[in-house]
Amino acid sequence: MQVPGKSRFVMENRPAPRAGLTLFCARGEMPSLWTRIVLAEKDVDGARIEWILPNRPNQDLLVLNPSGKLPTLADRDTVLFPAAIVAEYLDERYPHPKLLPPDPAARARIRMVLARFDQEIFPLAAQIVAAPKSPEAKAARKQMAEILITSARLFAGRGWCLGADYSLADCAWAALLSSLPALGLKLPPDPNLTRYAERLLARATVQSALR
Repeated sequence: MQVPGKSRFVMENRPAPRAGLTLFCARGEMPSLWTRIVLAEKDVDGARIEWILPNRPNQDLLVLNPSGKLPTLADRDTVLFPAAIVAEYLDERYPHPKLLPPDPAARARIRMVLARFDQEIFPLAAQIVAAPKSPEAKAARKQMAEILITSARLFAGRGWCLGADYSLADCAWAALLSSLPALGLKLPPDPNLTRYAERLLARATVQSALR
C-alpha cells in the first residue's frame, strides 16, 4: 500500500515551546497584512503576531516551517502557509464572523478574486517593494493601476466586494488599498471605488491590523 505524501503546506513538526496561536508576519508584505486583517476580524483571545525582520532568522519559525515562507500560522500542533491557506483556516477555525458565504457559487466567486490576488497582485506588490526604482517596479505599478481601474466594477453596489456581506475578498482589498501609498500608487478617480475604499479603510478591524 502506498503511503500518501505529506502536503507541502501543512507541516507536522512539533511547535516551538512558546507557540500558541501565532501568526508570523513581515512588515510591508501584503500577504502578511491580509492575514493580519483576517485575524483582527476574528478577535481571537491570546493570538499574537510574531514579526520577522529581514536577514534575521527566527528560530521558532524555522522549527515550525523550515522554508521560512510568510505568513505562517501556528495553532497548537497545526502549522499552515501560505496566506490563502491561513485565511481560510482562520475562517473555519473561528467561524464568527463568517468571512466565506455558505452558498457554493458565492464562495467560488470570492475564491476567484483571491486567486487573482495570489497570482497577480501579491507578486506585483513584491516586485515594487523589492526594488522600488527599478524598471520592473515601474512596469508592476502600471499593471497594478490597470487592475485597480478594471476592478472598479466590483464595487458598483452598496455592499461589499461581490455582495452585501463582508468577506475574505474584502480583507484582501483592504490590504491592497491601504498599501497604495507605500507602493507609489494612487486610487483611480472612480466614485464607487472611492466610496468602497473609504468605508473599508475606516473599519475598526482594518485600522487595528494596520497599527
